[in-house]
Amino acid sequence: MKKALFSTALLLTNMFVVLPSMANSSVGTPVHINSTELAQVQWQDIAFDQTLKTTLTEQQKQAFTNSFAGVASPVAAYRIPANQGTVEIEIESPVLEDHVFVPTAVVLDSQFNVAATYPSSEFKFKEEGGFKGNRFVADLNLTPAAGQDYLYLLVYTTQQDLAKTTMVPHPAKVYAKATGKQPPAINDIEVKHSLNGEISLNVSNSNGTKFIGLPTAVFTGNKPSKQVGATQPVAPQATQAQAVTTAVDKDTEAYFNQAVTKALKANDVNKALNLVNEAEKLGLKSPRQIFLKQVSSK
Repeated sequence: MKKALFSTALLLTNMFVVLPSMANSSVGTPVHINSTELAQVQWQDIAFDQTLKTTLTEQQKQAFTNSFAGVASPVAAYRIPANQGTVEIEIESPVLEDHVFVPTAVVLDSQFNVAATYPSSEFKFKEEGGFKGNRFVADLNLTPAAGQDYLYLLVYTTQQDLAKTTMVPHPAKVYAKATGKQPPAINDIEVKHSLNGEISLNVSNSNGTKFIGLPTAVFTGNKPSKQVGATQPVAPQATQAQAVTTAVDKDTEAYFNQAVTKALKANDVNKALNLVNEAEKLGLKSPRQIFLKQVSSK
């Protein structure tokens, strides 16, 4: 299953959004998170290429989320550098035994104005694989407006999500798939949504190793067109097919091979897979061979 990817330009002007917990009763009604309350939140600073894990418990629930989440939820709150160009943020919430914290995320500008919201429906469930267990995950691609030193990310859960459950594959099925065997006829496991859980956050420059939003011509020797705004349109299928058949120089292939190896040494399987996928779009086969060889040797 592919990760969800969202691109947003964060403006300095006030931008209000309809948060998911309010959607049924107030469609189109702007919702404002009180900036005074936000200023009192303990924001965790996170640097590029750093991963932070935040443990959330019911004892940490915050009363101020009642007005927009429908429940007093614990929050994971991060302060992210916004003066170094486009930022890619990976948010993961792992299933912990019999429960999981289902995230909703809000991005705020440097003045605590709501700039974008990502409801729980945008967090895709990923089954156990590689070195990671069952989890909810989303990737955000954000372009801060000029003049901001930081942007803020608030992660919480809602009353609507707490009323639901998630079915996860039985470990015996996962093992059978991994070993190429027929999965047994056994029921999956129902996991409750909880105020207790864990959030893992990774922040990086999107013009670093993942190349998200950049035309493939960057790696084929052609000068890319100038980027305008926060997002790049998805290339037509014919253009993508052409990119696959375009010859790629050996330096580019060597770069991907080294980057995949480096990511696996750091136990960052997701980054390695993203690199493999990007390389295959350019017609490169050796990065996947390196990935499979190194993973199988672990």
